[in-house]
Amino acid sequence: MKGESGFTLIELVVVIVILGVLSVVAAPRFLNFNHDAKAAVIEGMKGSVDAAAQLAYSRAAIYNEENNPSYHIEVGGKSGHVAFGYPTVERGGMENFLNAESGYHDLDAEWTWAAYNSGGSVSDPDYWLVTQSKFIANSTGSDFNSAIEDRGCYVKYTASMEQGASFETQAYTDGC
Repeated sequence: MKGESGFTLIELVVVIVILGVLSVVAAPRFLNFNHDAKAAVIEGMKGSVDAAAQLAYSRAAIYNEENNPSYHIEVGGKSGHVAFGYPTVERGGMENFLNAESGYHDLDAEWTWAAYNSGGSVSDPDYWLVTQSKFIANSTGSDFNSAIEDRGCYVKYTASMEQGASFETQAYTDGC
């Protein structure tokens, strides 16, 4: 008589239970990779914004215009608007210094941006928000600033508002 080979029903159930437990434990770790990847993209854009602002300031300083409240400089074949040496947050400002496909309230571009302009108040500084368009593609309404901030996965560039002041960038990745 030949002995039977293979798994018993109990062995099969034990293996399935072990695989189920492992998948429940591993799923949150796997899903976190998605967050980490999106956060890394945002951190990369923050680095690009920092570099663009420093490059614009260096270029303005070469022409002794770093203290000028309104000036246009050329960097990489594009003309961009600066205030006190750093890119402004309006059209033709920061977006012209970045090497990224971006557009103001443009969900068809890879990156979309929105801005807040206070009119020059130091106590209420101008800022520029940028995120990947796909992150807010399903947002409703026309308030892009709120849509970007509510998503929680963006870069915020706060412009220099007075002579001698610098810019500030922050990466928000909690919503990624």
